Amino acid sequence: FLCSRSRLCSARDLFATPTPQSFQVGINIIEAQKLVGVNINPFVVVKVGEEKRHTATQKSTNCPFYNEYFLFEFHEPRDILFHRLIEISVFHSKKIPFLGTCIGTFKMDVVTVYSQPDHRFFQKWAVISDPMDTRAGVKGFVKCNISVTARGEVVGSLPTSSSSQDEDIERNLLLPKRVPAERPWARVCIKLYRAEGLPSMSAGIMGGFSKIIGEKKVFIDPYVQVSFCGQQGETSVETNTTDPEWNEQISFIEMFPPLARKIKVQVLDDANVGDVAIATHYIDLQQISDSGRNGFNPTFGPAWVNLYGSPQNSALRDIHKDLNEGMGEGIFYRGRILMAITVEIFSSPSQPGEVTVEVEELHPLPENALGRKEEFLLFAAFFEATMMDSSLSSKPVSFEVSIGNYGKAEEVVTKVWRKMEKGEVKEEKQPLLDPGSDGELDVEVLAPASAALNKSVTNSQRPEPMEYDRSYSCLPMMHEKPCVYVWSYWEDHTWRLCISNWIVKLAERLEQGLDDVEKLMRRPKAKAEERLREVLEEFVAGCRQYLLSTERKTMAHPNNLDRCRMKYLMRNIILYAKQGLRMRRRLTRANVKEKVKETRRVLTKLRFMAKEPQCTLPDVLIWMLSNNRRVAYARVPAQNILYSVVEEEKGKDCAKIQTVFMKVPRLHTGEIFAKLEVYMWLGVTKYAKNCLAELPEEFKYLSESGQEIAQLSAYSPPSRLSRDDFSYFQLRAHLYQARGILPADDNGLSDPFARVVFSTHCQTTRMLEETLSPMWNELLLFDQLIVDGKKEELKTETPIIIINLFSHNKFGSPEFLGHAFAVPQVKLVDEPYTKPALQFFDFYKGTKAVGELIATFELMELDYSGYLEDVEPKEPDYLGDPHAGRFIIPEGIRPVLKEFRIEILFWGLRDLKRVNLFEVDQPQVIIECAGKKVESEVIVAYKENPNFTELVKYMDVDLPEQVYLHPPLSIFVVEKRAFGRTVLVGTHVVSDVMKFSPRELEEDPEDVPK
Repeated sequence: FLCSRSRLCSARDLFATPTPQSFQVGINIIEAQKLVGVNINPFVVVKVGEEKRHTATQKSTNCPFYNEYFLFEFHEPRDILFHRLIEISVFHSKKIPFLGTCIGTFKMDVVTVYSQPDHRFFQKWAVISDPMDTRAGVKGFVKCNISVTARGEVVGSLPTSSSSQDEDIERNLLLPKRVPAERPWARVCIKLYRAEGLPSMSAGIMGGFSKIIGEKKVFIDPYVQVSFCGQQGETSVETNTTDPEWNEQISFIEMFPPLARKIKVQVLDDANVGDVAIATHYIDLQQISDSGRNGFNPTFGPAWVNLYGSPQNSALRDIHKDLNEGMGEGIFYRGRILMAITVEIFSSPSQPGEVTVEVEELHPLPENALGRKEEFLLFAAFFEATMMDSSLSSKPVSFEVSIGNYGKAEEVVTKVWRKMEKGEVKEEKQPLLDPGSDGELDVEVLAPASAALNKSVTNSQRPEPMEYDRSYSCLPMMHEKPCVYVWSYWEDHTWRLCISNWIVKLAERLEQGLDDVEKLMRRPKAKAEERLREVLEEFVAGCRQYLLSTERKTMAHPNNLDRCRMKYLMRNIILYAKQGLRMRRRLTRANVKEKVKETRRVLTKLRFMAKEPQCTLPDVLIWMLSNNRRVAYARVPAQNILYSVVEEEKGKDCAKIQTVFMKVPRLHTGEIFAKLEVYMWLGVTKYAKNCLAELPEEFKYLSESGQEIAQLSAYSPPSRLSRDDFSYFQLRAHLYQARGILPADDNGLSDPFARVVFSTHCQTTRMLEETLSPMWNELLLFDQLIVDGKKEELKTETPIIIINLFSHNKFGSPEFLGHAFAVPQVKLVDEPYTKPALQFFDFYKGTKAVGELIATFELMELDYSGYLEDVEPKEPDYLGDPHAGRFIIPEGIRPVLKEFRIEILFWGLRDLKRVNLFEVDQPQVIIECAGKKVESEVIVAYKENPNFTELVKYMDVDLPEQVYLHPPLSIFVVEKRAFGRTVLVGTHVVSDVMKFSPRELEEDPEDVPK
């Protein structure tokens, strides 16, 4: 069984735009050998992306020695850098400098280097060959080191170089593993048939005029540009159309296997002012080929490829323009293109003499080559929209759901042009959504003519502040849930997604199981090994089931890639099932940890296999419109909500209430902008009567006019769901402690408090001053909650709790330190009560883990009198002053504390680095654990005597009995400066205090500690 509602959102999914990072590509050219030519003066040119550097020229030699080092610095998102090529070319220098003749080149993309162990090639020989003369063979070898490092990565130590003269070049070639030394030449053909549904652009200055004259549409002149391995080819231009037909093929000649992974396909608009990218798509060669022994060469299609990009149609003032260039995930559907890829490998005599890019005519594909179009229904019901940024509170909010161009609201642009000065926007002061931020289009929604049946936009509602703590707002959807529905037409290749869904579910189950095992491994005496055995058994059984079902599966209109992928999946699933059996057999209590690691590796491969390269259905886009302006979006892959009659082939979120996080375009803080609970269903119309089957029974279906629908037909889905009887719940959030959180202030500490968000309610813990491991020990009570969904499914499909951690600021708004997701333990009315145990949850900020939370959450159904019968304690105790109205975690959940004494011997300090350019002169050490502090004396003159005179100090602390709940011990070194200022020099956190306890204490924690 798989969760949709309580699936924890991975940190990566919250990023709309990939964050730029700092990378360094270091290339050390050591020497060259066996260069072809008589009396040559060679120099080497190194090119990474657009940047070029070159070595000095060595006079008349065929084996020059250079040992020159080049460093290329990049600050850009990871994906963009990884597509860049590294080229190493050798030139023969003539009389005039820099007009050398090329002897040969070597090409490789950055990602190939990055995926090596330690992200580098060390002292390897690059094979130089001449692209103008492919039959000549190898033109020489260049020995080099190449490394790619991201900022903040630890670089491993270099192996000692063996510089013996007679070293074996053939054994040390600059190639990834499993790539043969002799690579044949091959022709890669990209066939481009046609495109449809491209956006109509209004480009350049003429676009402005045509608006004034009042033309509705400005058509575009599209052509396709394909780049691969440093070569580029373009199709011809089709004029004045949004559904162009090219029927051309572009062929590249490159060594096979190529050392570049991606083929870039870009649709451009041929304009007078300068060509504008309409959309960009990357095809990953690893997904459309298999390099194993029984593998297959890259092959693709003919199949439709969906294009995504920015929501705006004019090239001027488009702030999301990068999305059309392929940077970051697209936030709007921009048409689709029909294409195919084939590869033929030459045997040596028949190969072409030089590398060229050729463009040739093709026969068009027959009408129904990909099958007829079928009608699909997309249905969505919104159950909850909460945690919305408070900047939305004054304007009405509605949601738009679209798939492809179906369901998009037509837009009329009424926009005053405004220039934004670069220096104006200050990062800190700007709210998440600046009310007049540029490029947010004011959209007047006009229904297109075809949309008589569709209802793709919900009625707008005004947000209200959330209960208790009013820092977020939510939409009032208690009694009526708005629904939307969209009909669309696509070729029915859903069987591809069904197979993919089957493998996704195998992977999801495996991952949930492994997460359980890892939770159990953190505790002594837990049964991690038995759980891992169950997980592996379940996985092997799942593989068997998959193999049995796919033997009977029929494919409609399969192409070459489909047939090859079918065999490839069968082969690999058998392989992983065998690996699973082997791991289960060899599992013992001692090696649980490494077996989990091995299983994780299988999981990564499964995840990669499950990606379907020819996904014909476009993703579903949910847009939040505030005052008819697009403010935030979420992109849901169609296969996740796809309906199939076979349970295993259904999308993992089909007909379930799932949690969806909305994100703001172009924002990379990773903060959540809004949280939705949505029920979604997508399927062929003949199954449309199933689209409401899984909704909870207590709902009545209302039509647009508000009448109840008695007889549901496939063509009139409800517009609203309404309900009258509610069951009420109480949520108890026991927040014990957080540790290892980010420091927010200059002194290396924070003033943390947490906001707990559940459904439409939000409550806050108290703020604790100056600590990195706040011990709140607080119970937050949420009363009279209404939870949607079927009661019997609440156990498995539990709504999610979000814990946001902030640091209090005396001036200004609190600083965000990260968020954690948690799932409560559910107790229904008729079940006995058991006390929950404290659990660990990780805080994330962006993609980084920033500390952990120890807490537990219970969701309990109240009976009709609104009273809890058998729950202990019925009335929680107050924490401190009863007037403050805060509760303490009840006994039995709260850990039992014992008194320990921590003794510290202070010896001295060494190697202190400068702080803010000043040397450290009067340092002091502060040690903190469980809220108690010990300070050493201040060393008066660190330069002359860096040792302490007072050696022994101690503190008495109360620690929990369970060792795994122990708070960490923090060590701070500060410096006392003039006028009583203290400056933080550095910190260190000891996570396991019990390492330092005497042996007999560890054995038997029952004894009274000394």
